[in-house]
Amino acid sequence: MGQRGWFLTVFAVLIAVLALSNFTKALQFANDPTKGLVIFGVRLASVGSNAAFGPLFGLVLAAYAYGLWTMKRWVLPLSVAYAFYVPFNLVLFWFLYVGPRPPVRFIVGYLMISLTGSVGTAIYLSYHRERLRS
Repeated sequence: MGQRGWFLTVFAVLIAVLALSNFTKALQFANDPTKGLVIFGVRLASVGSNAAFGPLFGLVLAAYAYGLWTMKRWVLPLSVAYAFYVPFNLVLFWFLYVGPRPPVRFIVGYLMISLTGSVGTAIYLSYHRERLRS
């Protein structure tokens, strides 16, 4: 763990799991159409679109997890971009979604968890950028 610390270790593993989930989005969607990838607030609505974009987003998240795990300097801008993308994507999805709305408590709780992972990691890396290697 060393320079990485427990916080970044946990989030590197969680993001790697999320990358794996994105790689399998087409299979998930084929079994349950509510499991499709959501991009800019829109849930992808076919196996083909999930098969195309799932691995693409999976690669980005795998690179993010690798950058966190190895403490690479290039992971900082990626973490900032991801920190902006996650809340934007979530809020846009809940705004555009036409199905039954989840309870506000669920939305707030989900945002808190996702913001801890995305924004929290970017803030942590920003404050500890001297630990990052080229």
